[in-house]
Amino acid sequence: MKQIRRNVALLVLCGAFAFPAYGGTWRVEGDFWRYQDDGGADVRGQWVLDNGGWYYLDARGNMCTGWLKLDEDWYYLDESGRMATGSRTINGTSYVFLSDGRLQSGPGVPAEPGMSLAPYVTGAMCEADYWISRYPSASVRLKSQQEIRQINLRIRETPQTNVTDLSALPEAFNGRAMADSMAGAQPPAGLYLNGQPVPESYYDAVRANIRSSAVSENMGLRYGFAVNRTVLRSYPCDDFLSDSADDPEWDNIASSAVLVNEPLAVYFFSGDGRYAYVRSAVCPGWVPAADIAVCGSKAQWEDARNMTRFLVVTGDKVYLETSAAHPEASQKMLTMGTVLELAEGDWQNGLVNGRSAWNNYVVKLPHRNADGSFSQQLALISAGEDVNIGYLPLTVSSILDQAFKSLGNRYGWGGSLDAQDCSSFVREVYLCFGLELPRNTTWQAAIPAEVTDLSAMSLSEKEAFLRTLPPGTILQFPGHEMLYLGESGGRFYTINDVSSIVNPLQAEGDASVSRIRSVIVNDMSTRRANGQTWLEQTSRAIVVWR
Repeated sequence: MKQIRRNVALLVLCGAFAFPAYGGTWRVEGDFWRYQDDGGADVRGQWVLDNGGWYYLDARGNMCTGWLKLDEDWYYLDESGRMATGSRTINGTSYVFLSDGRLQSGPGVPAEPGMSLAPYVTGAMCEADYWISRYPSASVRLKSQQEIRQINLRIRETPQTNVTDLSALPEAFNGRAMADSMAGAQPPAGLYLNGQPVPESYYDAVRANIRSSAVSENMGLRYGFAVNRTVLRSYPCDDFLSDSADDPEWDNIASSAVLVNEPLAVYFFSGDGRYAYVRSAVCPGWVPAADIAVCGSKAQWEDARNMTRFLVVTGDKVYLETSAAHPEASQKMLTMGTVLELAEGDWQNGLVNGRSAWNNYVVKLPHRNADGSFSQQLALISAGEDVNIGYLPLTVSSILDQAFKSLGNRYGWGGSLDAQDCSSFVREVYLCFGLELPRNTTWQAAIPAEVTDLSAMSLSEKEAFLRTLPPGTILQFPGHEMLYLGESGGRFYTINDVSSIVNPLQAEGDASVSRIRSVIVNDMSTRRANGQTWLEQTSRAIVVWR
């Protein structure tokens, strides 16, 4: 640890830098070193020269360590905070720094030209391989598919996860009571439509649409599939109802994304016929009727969902090719975790939608007929697309590879905007391995796995515990979750889909929130609006496969 001492300024070095030098003292405050100048004031946002070494204090007055980017230049500060110069080997990689500390050469440290990064994040850290190479067991298979099926079964058998076995739902239900209950529910207060408070007349129209549904006291459950990637919503409407007048891209009534070919239980349709009230395995809600197809029988549904050979979409988004003759499949978006049955047959000499199947996968795509009924049509997925026959093997390496495929993608609450929120980002990464996690953070915390409560730990205890965790562990604090990446330069890093943060370089007491709305890599000194860091707030760690 650094000794508290009075600085002796070296005039020669001071002349070489355009940085101020101070005579002052160091002190420890919590987990950070701070520096007071000779007048007793904390130094903030400045370099200081101490005993022949340069140190940087951020806008909060905390001494920085690890990689630091100022304007267009990169610097490296070792674990003591001292700025690196000359040739240095950092985490096994060689770098060269100029005499003033600026990085001269080294692989992958600065971001690509024009790319922005979170504080303390380097370009190298934005590659999955950076983190994979730091974990010796990254390629070890964690669970077999048979073991993963057992995990899924235990998740479904745990009521608190709210993961439903759709085939075990009651075959009959009281549709009248269900519709009356939904129509009578009080809508959330303080929502906005197009920047204006939602008028009561809007909710009245929604209630009337629910009450006029074609329902009875004794109805039979139906079954279907999503034919488009869609969103389950609290009300049968298309409009974004935001909790902020100046945030038109926040949909407060979006609940969960539904992937193409995802099985659904279908209850009834709204009075205008435009929406269906359904349940996916993880969430109920209203979806546009045009996005689903209803099977003629439960047997047809069971047959279509029990796939022997299937293709898994492992890219963040895969689009079917453009077709003028088959507009229902043209440019259809398939998102990460989507599963489609591989069609059997000899395609060497035949055509699929007017094209040869050579160098393509032939899949069965769910189709909505003119009357809303379900059928399947053949479709082609190019061999070069990011897909896999069957689920991926569950390894730390593969988990991180999948997570980084969404880096920079936009955030969408409840699956809105063809995007993910924090928990659906995590869920859809794990879907690629056949692991079916619950929808939100609270329900995921209830899974029968290794779940550790960190809320009573001190900061040093949390740091020590994080060092024992494998990358890919889910970390949570109230309202958010992320995937743990590892430690670098004494900092702990995550990849996550986040709505907003307080920049860790903002001055202490400045809680102004930055709207991020992207999948990012960041370190856990990132702050919440309450002023606490993510590390301080982290309350739970979930190792899904243990």
